[in-house]
Amino acid sequence: MLRVSGIGLLCFALAGVVALEAHTQSGQKPKPPAPAAPAAGGDVTITVSYTGKGVVDDATNIIVFLFDHPNPGAGSRALGIQPVTKNGGVATFKGITASPVYVVAVYDEKNNYDGTMGPPPPGTPWAVYGVTAKTPARAVVPGPKGKITFRFDGSNRWK
Repeated sequence: MLRVSGIGLLCFALAGVVALEAHTQSGQKPKPPAPAAPAAGGDVTITVSYTGKGVVDDATNIIVFLFDHPNPGAGSRALGIQPVTKNGGVATFKGITASPVYVVAVYDEKNNYDGTMGPPPPGTPWAVYGVTAKTPARAVVPGPKGKITFRFDGSNRWK
């Protein structure tokens, strides 16, 4: 067992200060600690289909949104937005660090909404993934299990 007296401890502490002072005077500055690595995000992949009236194409597409909360409203900010131009098409959001996330789809039936200008116009078909009359929004966890199939119709309209 190593025993250190009070004087030994003082000498050890002084040696550290002297070494640091010598290092600083030599023109080399002590290195700051390395910044923390950013949190690695996972992917969320949504295969989305609109089963209501109308076709999905370049003009009347589906806009897929990711949110960090299950009940998006007019003041909500999306984590990501992607258009899908064919029925059964795929939207992939890469490097999502929020978890869980919630998926919303909007069918742009009048070709007047791109998802970036606030909420959709009144009467626009939209849905939250997993929501039915009896169930709340389903959470999606980014990563290997972050792949879903989402089908919605025109029965739910933005108010």
